[in-house]
Amino acid sequence: MEMKKLVCPLSSSSEVVLIEKIKVKDIINIYNKQLKFDVSKEFKSIKEIGFYHCIDSDLRFFFPLMSGSEAFYEKLQKFDWYYMDDKPEYEYAKQFVKDSDVVLEIGSGKGAFLKKLSTRDYVGLEFSKEATNLAAKEGICIKNESIQTHAIENTNTYNVVCAFQVLEHVEEVYSFIESSTRCLKPGGLLIYSVPSVDSYSKYVSNFILDMPPHHVTRWSDQALKNIARYFPLELVEIWHEPLQLLQKKVYAQAVIKNSFFNLFKIPHKNIDNSFRNKIVNVLSKIISPITVNGLTSYELMPRGISVTSVYRKIKK
Repeated sequence: MEMKKLVCPLSSSSEVVLIEKIKVKDIINIYNKQLKFDVSKEFKSIKEIGFYHCIDSDLRFFFPLMSGSEAFYEKLQKFDWYYMDDKPEYEYAKQFVKDSDVVLEIGSGKGAFLKKLSTRDYVGLEFSKEATNLAAKEGICIKNESIQTHAIENTNTYNVVCAFQVLEHVEEVYSFIESSTRCLKPGGLLIYSVPSVDSYSKYVSNFILDMPPHHVTRWSDQALKNIARYFPLELVEIWHEPLQLLQKKVYAQAVIKNSFFNLFKIPHKNIDNSFRNKIVNVLSKIISPITVNGLTSYELMPRGISVTSVYRKIKK
């Protein structure tokens, strides 16, 4: 397996800082324990991966970059919780789409976002053949191709290009964003929704879905803002979802765990199999119902995990 050069996948800067080294066998063991399936083939001969921070772009990323195979995602799709037809970012994003707009969605699944829109002038890009077949039964146009391929013959075509919970899975970050931008008409809108590294999720250890082979990058607000530095785009807005009801318990446990770690000056790790961490997790689960009971109104809700950024393509 040919090793790529260690540079930021967004800025191509080599000014990166190592945050943590992670043993691949630990990720494999957690998948076996939590989800009951083997991901060892996804890593090929790689035994260790690094988690890095780019000083120039503020992007966090894992290296070597290795996103999951189609077989990996087929296993995940068997879980009811993996693909959701209704997402808060759909409700937020639809306000930017006019009835007359031509829309492209990257990683469209079976076209759930289209059902929120009044326009029917829509194209989805999706690698899952199962999702494409389901969409076809409802008359939704989904193509099995990458955004890089699609952009070759669709320059300046769409009023809106969007991708919900996709960018964090992508190895070729620069070409993905460049191709997304190329597909837009001048003045058109680009909408990305990703998990936010500025949310409580960074305090959750052994969160395997936020690591390779599932997620390969992590995005802060600053990293999302910096996208406009590298491409002909201007930032319109950044929006954080409020904490969702399903997230309340995990959020409460993260707050309590963070309090313990700060008190004893313990650094957070992506993978933490220490006895100390296990004890803190047990204590957090015992105490967290008190915190959960306090999250009773919208005003008390902190940020959820997802963040959505909106950009406008600059007219030349």
